[in-house]
Amino acid sequence: MKRLKYLFGAILFFMALPTWRLLDWALVTLPFPVAITAAQTLWSTLFLFFPMTLFRPDMKKRMLLLLIFTFASLSWISGPTTSQATLEPTLTHCGRTSYSGFFYPIRDLLSPVHQDDLEIRNQMCWVVKLIKQVPAQILPEDLAHQLNIMKFKLLKPQLKFRATLPWITFLLGNYLTSTELKNSPLLIQNLGFWSELYSEEISSRNYEWYEWPHSAFVKFEYGLIEENWENIKLEIRK
Repeated sequence: MKRLKYLFGAILFFMALPTWRLLDWALVTLPFPVAITAAQTLWSTLFLFFPMTLFRPDMKKRMLLLLIFTFASLSWISGPTTSQATLEPTLTHCGRTSYSGFFYPIRDLLSPVHQDDLEIRNQMCWVVKLIKQVPAQILPEDLAHQLNIMKFKLLKPQLKFRATLPWITFLLGNYLTSTELKNSPLLIQNLGFWSELYSEEISSRNYEWYEWPHSAFVKFEYGLIEENWENIKLEIRK
């Protein structure tokens, strides 16, 4: 029975890292502090702290609750994104308690597939921050100026990943819906411009054999977005 408990605990520990990485999708789809804190606290409880009780049955409940509360507090303070300035896209933009926010600062020490994975996720978090910065209301005469500011920022990344385009589409849509202009051709023009610039594709990259299976999963995951992001554009055109 003890061996089964240890085996189950080891499996949970083994699943902790990939599950933590998958949680990063919440950073760019549901970037709300409550949602992120709840998700990360649940993850830490199931895949970190609960297995610890299997290996250490004598662990007191107070200590377990303290660990959970500490991690939840750190997650809440960290938030979905950092407070780093959006003028510099290479800074850490995903929350510090997230997988990407934790490993991004040391990405140069990791293998190429992990570097690409962290770079693209950080870029997505960066665009999410740009979306949050869109003014609630923009006067029609100020729209061109606001779009120029956005253009200045979006041109800054050296690597412009195609998988980021759905978030750029949403960013453009937010600018236009913040004005009195409806169904503006500016959106279509801008989408064509950015789709040509943001052309770096993860799905077409070749990685070393020892980077499998992470490389296969990363190429499949981002490849789905790279191949289907235009469906979002077609919906907006209607």
